[in-house]
Amino acid sequence: MFYSKKLLEFSEINHGFFNKDNGVSKGIYKSLNCGFGSKDNKTNIKKNLKIIKEKIGKKSKEIFLVKQIHSNKFIFLSKNSNIENRSINADAIITEKKNFPIAVLTADCAPLLIFDK
Repeated sequence: MFYSKKLLEFSEINHGFFNKDNGVSKGIYKSLNCGFGSKDNKTNIKKNLKIIKEKIGKKSKEIFLVKQIHSNKFIFLSKNSNIENRSINADAIITEKKNFPIAVLTADCAPLLIFDK
């Protein structure tokens, strides 16, 4: 897991970036693939999410992911948002929820993580 030196200066946020290493996926998906939208074996995706969960110390079902669609759509999660639908089409997540892991998947796109104290 990699970290931003700048973001490490803020105790209010925990963050990390993963690369393709140390996953269980095979073949063309040989990586730490967490994309349920791919044709990778779903058991491998769940195992990869478990690897991430262990690294960040959270249950994988608690990691909030969106179904990315290459758009300008985002989801805003307020402090009081009750997340029932885990199949939301968007390309960005904005949240003010504390202790709530969010994640975006990337391949050929660069991820942006912005923190506003």
